[in-house]
Amino acid sequence: MAGHPPNGDPQAIGKLRNDLDGAIGVMRDNMRTMAERDAQLHDLEGKSNTLNVASGTFSAHASRLRREQEWQRCKTRLAIVGVFGLIIWLLILWFAAGHRMTFLGISLGIAVIAAPLAWVCVRRWRRLEEQEGFRDVDSI
Repeated sequence: MAGHPPNGDPQAIGKLRNDLDGAIGVMRDNMRTMAERDAQLHDLEGKSNTLNVASGTFSAHASRLRREQEWQRCKTRLAIVGVFGLIIWLLILWFAAGHRMTFLGISLGIAVIAAPLAWVCVRRWRRLEEQEGFRDVDSI
């Protein structure tokens, strides 16, 4: 009786085969579902990486734009102060009729000192902007 089940019931063998086929079907469905989830996770990871790069680029551009706007505001303020300073200088020149040469000499001395200082400040500002700009791009 080598090929027969211990109890020899063919219905029991059929039932066991059906149960086994059902379990194999469930396992195949589970494997298919796991493969789909794996593909979805890889897709989500790719989208996450793309979003990360895009947000880094956006942040770098926003920082650069902020610095450019700050520089524009600074130039506008300097222009306004310069215009008011020129008006005040002209008024003093007008009212200091007896001491114009002395006033012009003092004004020229102040300009000789102020111009290089302003030039150094502008160069330093731009150098700092460039260094920060490179740091923003490298951080992406």
